[in-house]
Amino acid sequence: MVLEGRLVYQGPGLAITTRAMTATMHQMNMHTDNIAHFGLPGYHRKMPVVNSFVEFLGANAIDEATSNEIGRIRRTDNPLDMALNTQGYFQKVGDDGRIDVTRDGRMTLNAKGYLLSVDGKHVLSTQGLPIKFPFIPNHLKDDVRVSEHGEISLFDPDSGRQLKIATINVVQPDGTPVTDVDMRQGHVEDSNVFLQHEFTRLAPLRRQFEANRQLFLIQSDNLSRTIQELGRAQ
Repeated sequence: MVLEGRLVYQGPGLAITTRAMTATMHQMNMHTDNIAHFGLPGYHRKMPVVNSFVEFLGANAIDEATSNEIGRIRRTDNPLDMALNTQGYFQKVGDDGRIDVTRDGRMTLNAKGYLLSVDGKHVLSTQGLPIKFPFIPNHLKDDVRVSEHGEISLFDPDSGRQLKIATINVVQPDGTPVTDVDMRQGHVEDSNVFLQHEFTRLAPLRRQFEANRQLFLIQSDNLSRTIQELGRAQ
């Protein structure tokens, strides 16, 4: 197995060069996707992993791995922005009941007091339930506190006390709870994509794609001439 390996094939046959171009294009698509998602908070870059027998399997031999490197933590001062300075994901659930995970910690409160992800889904607590505030605070920045472990507390002006609302759930991709959570309130995690790295990886891939394309054209031209010669011989 080779990570982000180079795939220039000089073997005979149109099939091999076609598979080579397909595999190279698949890798290029991952890098261009990373570039396109550079500005998306919580996005983790994808890396192509080249397996054995790629000359026979083409794009089917290219697996996709996700970098677990934490992106740059950026301060926003929005009290409902959360960043994970550790491995793991926030859990969210849509109206269809499907539970999903994300590292994008930009959150909001709706009119009913539910804590929502940036795409409008309910953020889940460690109890597996949507997080709901008992009332909408007048001053989010002053009244809402989130600890590094994800515990949300809300100042109650009537009692003058801090009310514990819930604890934001942080899980592994398989749903296993993360026990050592380091959450930063008022921050977001920018993507861990480095544009220079992505463009550096793209350059040789483009060259090898062009090399295989030229080889394909030569082989195709030779095959066409052979077919024409066979036709004239008959």
